[in-house]
Parts: sequence; structure tokens; C-alpha cells
Amino acid sequence: MDKRYLVLLFSVLVMLSASGLGFAEEEHDHDHSKREEVSEQKHDDHGEEGEHHEENSMELDAEAREMIGLQTIKVQKKTFGDRLKVYGKVAKDTEQYSHITYANGGVVETVHIALGDIVDEGSDLLTIRQPDGVTESIKSAEHGTIISIYVKKGDKVDRLKSLVSIVNLDTLRATIDIYERDLRFVKIGQQVEVMSIAYPETLFHGKVVFISPEIDDESKSIKVRVDVDNSEHLLKLGMSISGALIYHTDRESLIVPKSAIQLVNNENVVFVPQEKDEIEIREVVLGHAVGDAVEVKSGLSEGEHVVVHGSFNLKSEREKASFGDGHGH
Repeated sequence: MDKRYLVLLFSVLVMLSASGLGFAEEEHDHDHSKREEVSEQKHDDHGEEGEHHEENSMELDAEAREMIGLQTIKVQKKTFGDRLKVYGKVAKDTEQYSHITYANGGVVETVHIALGDIVDEGSDLLTIRQPDGVTESIKSAEHGTIISIYVKKGDKVDRLKSLVSIVNLDTLRATIDIYERDLRFVKIGQQVEVMSIAYPETLFHGKVVFISPEIDDESKSIKVRVDVDNSEHLLKLGMSISGALIYHTDRESLIVPKSAIQLVNNENVVFVPQEKDEIEIREVVLGHAVGDAVEVKSGLSEGEHVVVHGSFNLKSEREKASFGDGHGH
């Protein structure tokens, strides 16, 4: 065979061999890269699931549940009241108002009260010395606030003179306006939630006690009287108010006690027990609230159980876990 031919053949074989080895190495590197990518993806996915699980659930064994007195209720649908926005004003006076007088003549020896004092039935108000020298204590006939004192020590008194004025501010009368189109929703005894710009975070509770039989010529509305609980004496006579009149419809909603709702990371959440020791932290969207109950628009299903007693302890435990002090165990 020609020597030149052998040299050419050898060169071709070397080139083919080198090319094959290069391809094999490239393919191997590509497969290895793909495996690493898949491995990293699985690791990332696992990590995300782990974080998601960590953020939305916690574990609490039977002993810990018993320790905090954890209690749950079954979520149910109930007929819930709708709300009618109302505006009005607290009356400038009250029917629970009394003037203290003294049937006999005498001189004021001691004044036991000051303006603004809250007195109860039987509280000492004044001591009167009669002309014969005998002293008599004038006592309050009812619970209320001292709004006027007309005498001072040494003043002479008789049966015509007013001594003290007392008003009971525990319940105030308010008047709200109802338009004709909404009158069908109003009934005696209905609940009304009252608010004031002076105390925007405080909700006062009242009820409808009177519905006017005529329409007001100026406002073209019906005046409705509401008695409002003012046991903390925050509302003042003549104060403007707004609120919501609660009326019932056939609409059913998921209802839970307010004690089941906690604020975590600025979100309303409930704690939903799952299998074994797991408790899911579930975000919910709330609707109206009436008394101690609140409507849940989304986030829960009928028949599920939520924690109602011990939910604050769970919130505290979850917040500790978020700061690295634990994991909700």
C-alpha cells in the first residue's frame, strides 16, 4: 500500500476519534448540568413547601392544648342581620332627671358632693341643721351624676328651694332619621350600633324604642328614638352620632365568635385544627359584626372547626416562632 495513503488514513482516524471523544464529553457535561439543575429545582421546591408549611401551620400536642384550655366550635351558617346606615343626635336632655328639695326649713351645714360626682341611691348629698338644732342628712334617691348644686354651707333652705340636680347618664336618648324607602326595615326592639367622631374606636349599643307616626317636613324623614347604653359616660348630651340599624333578612352567613379572630401580620386569621397535632393558620375575610359574633365571607367552610378559647395563646406562640424563639411546638 502506498505510504502516503497510510498516513492520510491514520490522520482521518485520529480526527474521527478526537471528534467522538469531544462529543461524548460534551454530552456527559450536559447531562450532569441537567441533573444538577433538576436537583436544585427539587431542593428549591422542597424549601418553598417547607416555608409555606411553616408559615401557615403550627403543632400543638394534647398536653399543650390542655394547658391553655383550647376549645373549638363547629362553623355553621346562620341568618345574619344586614345593616342600614343611620345618622342622628343624642338628645340635649334626658327623662331620668331629678331635683332634690327639702320639705323642712333649715341651714346647710355640710355639702358632701361636687359637680360631676356619680352617686348611688342612698349616697349622702347634704346635711341640714333644722331650727331646733337637729341635723338631717339628705340622701340621693337614685343613681346618677351631679350636674347642679344650688346651695353652699350656711345657706338657708325651705321646701320651695332646689338643692341639687341629678341626671342618670347611663342610658341616653338619641334620635335617628329614617327615610321612607327604609321604613320597612325598622321595628321596635331592633339593635342599633352607635358611633361618635369623639371616640372612633368605641361602639355603643342601643335599641329602637319609638318610631314617629309622622314624617318630618324639613328632613322628609321619620324620626326614630333609640336608647343608647352609655354606662361609661363617654357620650354627651347633644352629641352628633352615626351608626347602623341591624335588621334581619333571609340571608345566611358563616358566623364565628369574635374570640376566634386574631390579627397576625395585619391579617385576620383563625386557627383550624387538622389531623394529629397540626393547627392550620387560616386567613379570613370578615363581614359585619353583631354583638360577639362576626360574619366570615371567605376563608372557612361550613362544618370546619375553629379555636375560640386559646386563640390568643396560639397567636402569641406563632409570633414567638416568627422571631426564632420556637416553631409553634
